[in-house]
Amino acid sequence: MIILFFIAVSGVVSYIDIKKGLILDKIMFPSFFILLVLKYFESDLSTYDFIAVSIILVIFIIPIILNFSFGGGDLRFGAFCALFVGLPSLGYFVIVSGLAHLFILTMLKKKSFAFAPAMTIGALSAYLIGV
Repeated sequence: MIILFFIAVSGVVSYIDIKKGLILDKIMFPSFFILLVLKYFESDLSTYDFIAVSIILVIFIIPIILNFSFGGGDLRFGAFCALFVGLPSLGYFVIVSGLAHLFILTMLKKKSFAFAPAMTIGALSAYLIGV
């Protein structure tokens, strides 16, 4: 159930990010809460999930402070992905997301592109490896 919810939300978020360059709070805040509830009822929620979210928030705040083309929506979606994958798979999520984004940028020959699709690829890969 959790993976289906994640795929649905991340698909919508990635599409909107590609088309409009936005990750909407009205999608992310309820989705984060619903994911928390789903993980709780599936007995899959632990304090390590909150540590993973905290680590991503710290890592992802750096590009915002340095004024790279990275916004608060990316920060919130990254936290959502971190909650989904959990602490043990967090490093894999970060590495695969970065590599996927570099690959997308190279293929499209662009200097900037939506990061949500790369984070989706990274999170799904991390989840499947961690299962």
